[in-house]
This record gives sequence, structure tokens and C-alpha cells, in this order.
Amino acid sequence: MNRALQLSALTGLTVMALLPAYSQVSRSINFQALTQDILNNPAPQDWLMWRGGYSNWGYSPLDQINRENVDQLSLAWSWAFAPAAPGSNGMQVEPTVYDGIMYIRHSNENYSAHDAATGDQIWQYSRPLAGAITQGDTRLTVHRGRGVFLYEDKLISHATDGMLFALNPATGRLLWESAMVDYRSGQQPSGAPVAFGGVVVVPYNCTAWTAADPCHLSAYSTDDGALLWRWFTSPTPDDPMHRTWGDDPQIYPLQQRRNMSPWMTPAVDTERGVFIFGIGSSAPQQPELAGTNGEWPDRLYQGSTVALDHRTGKLVWWAQHHSDMWNDDAVYDRILVDSPLDPDPPQSLGVNPNIDPTQTRELVIGSFAKDAIFYVYDRTDGSFVYARPTAYQNIIAGYDGTTGAYTIEPQAIMTADVNHEATICRENRQIPQGAYSPLTNAYYVPAFNGPCSVMKLNSIEPSIDTGYNTSYIATVPSPAGHLGQPEAIDVTTGKTLWRLERETPLYGMLTTGGGLLFAGDTNRRFHAIDQWTGETLWQTILNGATDMAPITFAVDGRQYVAVLAPSGTQAAAQHAGQLGLRVATGVGNVGHTLFVFSLPMALE
Repeated sequence: MNRALQLSALTGLTVMALLPAYSQVSRSINFQALTQDILNNPAPQDWLMWRGGYSNWGYSPLDQINRENVDQLSLAWSWAFAPAAPGSNGMQVEPTVYDGIMYIRHSNENYSAHDAATGDQIWQYSRPLAGAITQGDTRLTVHRGRGVFLYEDKLISHATDGMLFALNPATGRLLWESAMVDYRSGQQPSGAPVAFGGVVVVPYNCTAWTAADPCHLSAYSTDDGALLWRWFTSPTPDDPMHRTWGDDPQIYPLQQRRNMSPWMTPAVDTERGVFIFGIGSSAPQQPELAGTNGEWPDRLYQGSTVALDHRTGKLVWWAQHHSDMWNDDAVYDRILVDSPLDPDPPQSLGVNPNIDPTQTRELVIGSFAKDAIFYVYDRTDGSFVYARPTAYQNIIAGYDGTTGAYTIEPQAIMTADVNHEATICRENRQIPQGAYSPLTNAYYVPAFNGPCSVMKLNSIEPSIDTGYNTSYIATVPSPAGHLGQPEAIDVTTGKTLWRLERETPLYGMLTTGGGLLFAGDTNRRFHAIDQWTGETLWQTILNGATDMAPITFAVDGRQYVAVLAPSGTQAAAQHAGQLGLRVATGVGNVGHTLFVFSLPMALE
């Protein structure tokens, strides 16, 4: 069924005017289909998916650009994109590069292929949207998407109107499309898709005040977009964890639970065939109003990491990090590494007592939530290993080392009392990506010390309109005294390799085989940093704040580093205002530019 007929059946509207368009191809692409083995083991010159590979490292082994010559880095080419459409925060994408061709999603529902060595555009594809979406009638975040996925002979992506589709990567022509959801439901696809074993999963955003249906992670066939399975992020009545929402009859049964969005791209454990990802906060947030006491495990699966079988969508394991009462979304970096463990972390929040330091463990690591706490779990079963803070937070007191059960700081508990106020410090990271390097066995976290929020309850009778049912009535400075606090953490020990105290935060991060960490900041500076010391070895100035992670790739033996500016998230705009910086950010619906750097020919 073509798109016009599909949407007519879905919405009852006549939409023939919304047929997608593509531009004429300016040169041919000899596209070689990607096998699962190629995707499992990407060639160093390619950047095949979000964070470069299924393990979400944000690392490339390319080492032509290194600590000795990075000071010679210069602009190779750039490409300017049209401004984001109204209602969009801007570009939050990572480009994909395969066999010398770059594929990129724009912030206005366009897609294009470029010669990765020159930036020359080869084709462009455009998807018009219904006026109800573009005019803001649906309250959706327009053009939210963080990348595309190349699978076999298809480029797979999703649109704001709830359509999943595939393009021919050589020509930009539409191959198939399938309706995932009716956009009028308020649910929308959000993170970059990821495909494995013929299954593509699409991270969803289900905001309480727009989406009346329970949220989910859904999987589709890479052949034609047909629905394969749907896993609800809140336990169904036949799930043993259903009881974490209270005894029956529950105050909030499944159909009345809101949010719990899995809105960032999962990692994939290719050995076990599981998708590993995080789930955001619930609405309402207060345990008492939901009939629970907030103690672990509480109102699953909010505030958790989960692992699902890629074939069936069945739950393999879960680990809950907090009972979220503060919009402390636990959806960020799940990075898969193998490492020995001998933890002795500073300001430890908990360590498993049963660790054999001679054994290499299969782990999932990262700063999962806005509080920027660094976590290590065993990815074979989700068991707790250790946790430690990075930036200043005052919500989590600690974890039971054996069970992983959390303890919340008493003053942070949001009780069912409209007169109760709590000062919450947890705005320490957002969407911009962290990274891992096998050279140092370190995780690099783009942490910052955002202002603390004074929070109170809106009502003891929450509704969809009140969403989280909390308000920020004031802000106070963080006790940390500095905003930027990027940190490198040794995975084996949990100790700090280095930490910087900066006026401006560093944002999305890339590590390389040349011993470099690339990241941009609020004040338009783009840095190359020594992975071992944190010393800045090179920097340049871009056209605005830059916050999404750079990528690196190679064409004909020449390495390139690419970064987008201005920023694509609200965090950079908030920090610019906080610091009094007059810099362009993507929140203002400005145009974005992709800057691509390389070494002079003589140094390659």
C-alpha cells in the first residue's frame, strides 16, 4: 500500500498531496549490501550507526589524526542545512558513513547522501508532513530523529507522523513504508533506529500530556516494516512485576500509566541477541499517589535498564536505578564493554562484595540518567557491580551491593503533600553522548553541575494535563561552584583518570585510536583532548554552541572528523543563557552546518 493510501486508511484523510519527493541523483553510488557480519564488525573507515557500533562506544580505531599531529587539523569541507522547522529543537543526529558516502537526516524531514570526501550532494529525499503536525496542533516535537540505519540494501528511518520507511541508499528512492502509530495518539518515534537480525527497533517518546496510551518499544521487519513485537515499558497484568504498581485494584492500572519512554537508541549485545536500553520517568511521579512506597523495585520499569530478546521482545533482565520523582530520565549511554574489575571508586554509592579481580566481566556501563551517576552492571543478567557519582547530586544515597536496591536521600522524597518543597540537584547531563576508549579502558562523561531545582507537587489528583504533577518553583546554584565537569573514569577501578572544572561544559564525545577525545562546548569551541591527561591539544571556533557528538571516518586513506553546529539540544541553550554567552543554538530554529576537518595532505 502506498503512503497516501496508508495514511488515508489510518486517519480517514485525503493526503495525496503528501507523497514524498526525491531529487535527481547527481552521480551513481555503487552500494554494496551490508551483511550482519559487517554491521557486527564495522570497518575502521566507516561510521555505520549511532555511536559507531552496536556497543555504543563512540570510538573509532582510526589513528591517522593523533596526539602528535592534531594541531595541524584544518577544515576540509562544510555543508549548510536549512533551518529547522518551527517546533523542532534542531539537529540531534550523528551522520552515517559507509564506503565513502555520508547519509544524514536533516531537521526538516529531509534526507541526503553526500560524497564524504568533498560534501558534494548525491541525492536528497523529502517527506512532507500533515499541517496539523507542522502547525503545532498535535504538540509533537517536530522532526525529532537522531539518525538513520543502513541494513542490507536499505536506509531505514522514521518520520514525525509515525511512519517507518526504507530508501534505496544508492538513489534515495522510497522502497517501502509502514505506519507504526497514528500520530494523533501523541506518541512519536524519537531516537535513531537500530537493526539486528532482521529486526529494527524504534525508540519512542510518549509524553504524558500528549500520549494517552501506554508507551512501548516496538520492533519491525527490516524487509517491509511489518510489526513483529511490542513490549510495553510498564508491566502488563501477566508480568510478575505488575505488583510493583501496588496491589489490585491498582490506582494506576496499565492503561492509565503515562510516560516511561524508551526514547534513546538501544545498544545491542550481538552475542546474546538482546537490545539493552533505558526507560524514562513515569507520570505521575509520586509513589504515594500511585499506591506504592517508593522502595526498590518501584513502579517498573521506569528508572531502569532492561534487556529484550531481539526475536521475541521477551524480557531477559532488568535493573532499576531509582524511583524517579524528579524527571531524572534514565535513558542515556548504555555502553557494552568487557573488563576486569577491582572497584575502589571515590564517594562510592555501592560495590558488589562478590567480585573476582582476576575475572574479565561482560558489562554494561555509563551515566544512565540526568544525575550523571556512573554505573556498572553485569550484562549477562543485569546484576549490580558498582556505582559512583560524577557531578554533584543529592537524590541517591546508595545501593545495596548484593541486590542493587537503591536508597533515596530522605530530603529528596516527593511526598503526597502539596505544601512540601524539596531542593533537587540532578541536572548533570542530558542527551549529548559520552564515550568509551579501549586505549585507556575509560568512560568519558560529559557531566556538568546544573542549577538545583526547588520542586513541589501540583495536585494530589494528577491528570494527563498535569503530566509529571510537579513544578519547579525556583532554582538555586549548585554547591559545586562550576558548571562544566567532564570526567574520565577507569572502568576497572571506578577511579578518576582526570576531571576538568570548566566554565563551559563539554558535550557529545568521540574517542579515537589516535589517543584523542573530540568534543565541543557552549562557547563555540571544538576541542581535541588527550585521552590520558585531559589536556586540550587543539581547538577551533565554530558558528555556534556544539553539543552532539562528532564522528570520524576515512575515505581513500584520509581520516576526517565531522561535527555539527549550532547545538541541537535545549541544554546548550540553557547553559548559554546561564553563562551570559551570545552564541547561536539550535533552539532558535537557525540553520546548522556540518564542519569536516582533516590533516594537510603532506601529513597523512
